[in-house]
Amino acid sequence: MSDTCNLQIRVDSTLRNEAQTVLAGMGMDVSTAVRIFLRQVVTDRSLPFRPSLDPFYNPANVAHLRKVLDDVRDGRGIEEHALIGEER
Repeated sequence: MSDTCNLQIRVDSTLRNEAQTVLAGMGMDVSTAVRIFLRQVVTDRSLPFRPSLDPFYNPANVAHLRKVLDDVRDGRGIEEHALIGEER
């Protein structure tokens, strides 16, 4: 049996819960995902992804998208129109 150790990290509870939900959908727990991540770091000798910020999700766009979604949910700014190819 291989020598094992415990690894403790601190993360925001919301992040942990959201990650647990996603990972459970993939059939694994957080510990398994962290082991996969660490194995890939060793294999690639780098991070297994390229950290970057998607400029689409800047605070101004997110605020606008939330407002538009609220408008849609409340029926504001919605115009009915026939879809292309739809018969009346």
